[in-house]
Order: sequence, then structure tokens, then C-alpha cells
Amino acid sequence: MSNEIWVYIEPAKQAGAIAPVSRELLNKGRELADANGTKLAALIMGSGVAALADQSFAYGADKAYVVDDDTLAQYTTDAYVGTAAAIIKKYEPALLLTGATFQLRDFSAALGAELGVGVSIDSTDAQMSGDTINATRSSHGGNVINTIDFSPARPAIIAVRKQSFAEATEQSGRSGEVVNESVAAIDQRMKVVGVNAKEGAVNLTDAAIIVSGGRGLGDPDNYFKLIPPLAEAVGGAYGASRAIVDAGWVPYEHQVGQTGKTVSPKLYMAVGISGAIQHLAGMRTSRTIVAINKDPEAPIFRVATYGLVGDASEVVPLLTEEIKKRTGG
Repeated sequence: MSNEIWVYIEPAKQAGAIAPVSRELLNKGRELADANGTKLAALIMGSGVAALADQSFAYGADKAYVVDDDTLAQYTTDAYVGTAAAIIKKYEPALLLTGATFQLRDFSAALGAELGVGVSIDSTDAQMSGDTINATRSSHGGNVINTIDFSPARPAIIAVRKQSFAEATEQSGRSGEVVNESVAAIDQRMKVVGVNAKEGAVNLTDAAIIVSGGRGLGDPDNYFKLIPPLAEAVGGAYGASRAIVDAGWVPYEHQVGQTGKTVSPKLYMAVGISGAIQHLAGMRTSRTIVAINKDPEAPIFRVATYGLVGDASEVVPLLTEEIKKRTGG
């Protein structure tokens, strides 16, 4: 066993760049590698991704295991998990850190099953000291914090929620060792022949700023009069509580919460949302939470970084205008 710490590198939407969650994991991986006297390696898979090795080195990796093949142009569980499993069996790392994004949840769980090792999904921290590895994740709507200890089977696989760590600082001129590998010879039961983007879709999980509205806004007209303009003013996306999605005010893809999207933006603004446990489960790890509600006893204020007690129909237009003045919007 090499005892190396690996980070799965997820490409960003812009070509030739590393996704923010992977830069976070490189920062955490570097910390763990230094503390344990071992190397930090990047696992890079896809088509046209070889250049990500140099970026991984700039963000702290010592090595990069690269599989650059047209077969991996589109994600399929068979191809990605089969290839990753073959490489892991060959080099035997101690720990693999992945993002807890929609695709990587599938990848991490299937890889753990293929290798017969422990997996922790949607974690908020990872620790390693010698042979002891554990992960931290919340449950019961965030009211219980669990520490998960891994068995000796390696690697331990920890899929980490976005915004759990600070991003690594780029160090230009840093270099490392590149290990080129090939796609595993496996029976691929699925082939992606095309991907059609959904028109009008919103990707809340990638948004750095989210403004969400709830039933406290009164009606759909108030929601659309207040929430999208505020979201536009702060440069964010707009979300919603389950109550107003169920009521038909906005489509499900905007729903934040236990039965909707789990988000961890840098800024989350909750307007007219009381803070039911199901909603808190989907957003309480946001870096900064701003709550606006006319009920001073609303549970949302217990997790809010800043709270404003007032009528949203009066407060939000004034706030939106002030933000526009200060930003020149």
C-alpha cells in the first residue's frame, strides 16, 4: 500500500480548468498529506484532460494519475468506475477524496461497492492519522453530527460537500510526476450518444450566491416581484422552499432542502422562509446565511449569520435598490 492521498479531479465547465470543489479537496488533501508525511496525488479521468495535471500540481498535488481517452468523453458508471478501480488496485492509495456532486455521488458509491471499501457521502470533513481515517457528516436535518470511522480496507472514499474547505492557492511553476494509465478492459453496458441540455434549467448546486423565497411571501406574484430581482442584484440564482414548490409557485428544480437540492453557497439569503428542519438540512452549511422574516421567533434565525425582522414586501425592494446603487447595477 502506497499510503498516498488521492483527489479525484473534476473538470470545470470552462475547458482546461479544475472545478472549485476539486481545488478545495486539493487544499484539504495537501494538509492531510503533510500531516502524515505522504504524497498527494490527483486522479484525472476523461477526454482531453491531460492539461489538468499541471493545474493539479499548481494547486498542491505531487503526482497525477491520468487517463485521457475518448472512451471517457461522456460519464458512464461502468467506464469510470471500472477504470478507477483498476488503477486503485494497482497503486493502493490510503484515501480518495471526491466531491459530493450529483455525478460523483454515483461514482463514489459505485466505486466503493466495486472495491469493497467504506464510503462516506456528503461529508463536511475528512481526517487521517496513520492508519486511522474518519469522516464527518451531518444527519437528522443537520441536528446530529456523525464521525464515521473506516475499516482497514483501503482506500477509504470520502465524498465532500462543496464549500467545506477553502480552495487551494495556485502556486505557479510547481511541477510533479505524471503517471499515464489506460481505460480498463471492461464490458461497458452503456454508451452515451448525446446529451441535450434542459432549457431553462437552473444549477443551484454550483451557485455561489442563492436567494430563496418561502410561503411568508404570501403569493406567487410577490415571489417573482421580490426574489429574482434581488438574486440578479447580488449576482446569484434563486431558489425556493418546498412549501411553495408544492403549491405550484415555482418548478421543482428551484427547491432547496432535504427533498430538493442540497447547497452550500458562499451566501444564502432566505426570504420569508421560517426554517423547517427539512429546509435547513439543505442549506445550513452555507458560508454566510442572511434571513429576512417578519416572525422574530422563526427557526431560520437560529442558523442565520445575519437576521432582519421585517415584512419582506417592504424590506426586499429597499435592499435590492441599495445593492444596485452600491454595485452600479
